[in-house]
Amino acid sequence: LSKFTQIPVEHIEIDRVTDRKSLVDVRMTASVVTDFYRDGITSFIIVSSDSDFWGLIESLPKAKFLVMYEYEKIGTAIKNALAQHDIYYCAIDDFCTAGTEELKRAVLFAELEKHLPSLIGENPLDLTHKIYEATRVTATMKEMENFCNRYVKTLKLKISEGKFVIEIQI
Repeated sequence: LSKFTQIPVEHIEIDRVTDRKSLVDVRMTASVVTDFYRDGITSFIIVSSDSDFWGLIESLPKAKFLVMYEYEKIGTAIKNALAQHDIYYCAIDDFCTAGTEELKRAVLFAELEKHLPSLIGENPLDLTHKIYEATRVTATMKEMENFCNRYVKTLKLKISEGKFVIEIQI
């Protein structure tokens, strides 16, 4: 994401306490409150699969929020509350997808680069499946095969600054 915006992007991976309980909401709240009071950041974009963010928004009435949510997991009450508080919101499902191909490709390339040191003996299609699974990019079998044929199978060994490097043919 940081390749496509000048806005600083922070990615924090949160371990689960149990299979059924995540600490994401608590950590997000703590980070946003810290950023607001300590660092003076006043605007936040929340992308969420549910409405657990509402307590955070209520606790920072002077902060500005933009909320993106999963359409099927947000009810009318939370949408009404966002509207009443003049908070812009939209469903991720409805978000413009015209430019997502470049973003998906960049994410897939970044994951492919992680696998470059261990390519020897790897099956190209198996590697492609691992890449899609690791990035959580949804694709049909045909799309994965196309990616494999176009980028994985065309990797080239070249010399850069006197050292071997593997190059992705774009």
